[in-house]
Amino acid sequence: MMKTMLSSLIRNEDILYRGGMAVLVLMVFSIAANAQLLRKNDYGVGVNVAIYQFDDTRSKKFSQVNTLKETVNTAQEESDYITRNYGVEELKVRHLRTIGLVEGESFNDTVPMNNKQFSFTITPRIITKNDVTFDFTARYADQVLLEVKSVTANNYETVMLRGEQGEFGAREFIGPNGKELVPEKRALLVTITPAVQTARSLQNRPTDISRPTDEFGSKVEMGASDTFIPPALINRAPLKFPPGAKLHGSITLSGIITPDGRVTNVRVLDTPDPALNPKAIEAFRQYRFSPAKLNGRATYATYRETIVLAKEGPI
Repeated sequence: MMKTMLSSLIRNEDILYRGGMAVLVLMVFSIAANAQLLRKNDYGVGVNVAIYQFDDTRSKKFSQVNTLKETVNTAQEESDYITRNYGVEELKVRHLRTIGLVEGESFNDTVPMNNKQFSFTITPRIITKNDVTFDFTARYADQVLLEVKSVTANNYETVMLRGEQGEFGAREFIGPNGKELVPEKRALLVTITPAVQTARSLQNRPTDISRPTDEFGSKVEMGASDTFIPPALINRAPLKFPPGAKLHGSITLSGIITPDGRVTNVRVLDTPDPALNPKAIEAFRQYRFSPAKLNGRATYATYRETIVLAKEGPI
């Protein structure tokens, strides 16, 4: 399973990264016209986060916090730039996320790597029309790989963060069954690119991805003192399309994650071809999660999944 997920992610990383960066570019232009009219609490930020692994034993030494002189359009371009300018060896993308946040709002993202959970938390502490100051923490299982506070990045400027080694890495080799992947200790590298915009025009808000519901899918209202932790993906089932199926664009689905981590009430929100929907729904129903928690108790919650398609296959 890990082999299929990681190989597909690496093949399709540019599609994901380009989509996130395209959203950020639109954010930059949308705020420019209204910047003079905004008050401090009117600002929000779209953040593009890229998670990489690299071989720190063979790489040149560099600081924990670095500001890149260029912000590029794809993960491959970013990887090439970092390798060329910082002497980073065997840099590979592992996870990409674009999220829209307001000042003081934290977002936690979790993804399985090598049968354990990799997670990160990002919190924009100060947002102005020119820059963003944020805190960032990354963990693998019970190990803290990276923790930085009060890092400032200008609007549409990329900051690169160096983390510690962990068992989240994966090594690719050619075996008797073709391309294979095995777990390997690797160091963490993270890039963060913010795009300031109006808070009311933010996309990919945490509530768009997941929010608590009752067993019928009705929204549960939360108070200021309530704490909600979204469901964490444990196992992503592969999609199996018929040979010759034309794969392009992406399919976005939503569902309800039950307190025992299963998926119900699946709906297709967007699709390039309705003929692909049944297989996507079938796979999504097989996903397994650690359930969402509301004030420490397992609860029903929504979850939105976007499956990017390409000629090589879905991720």
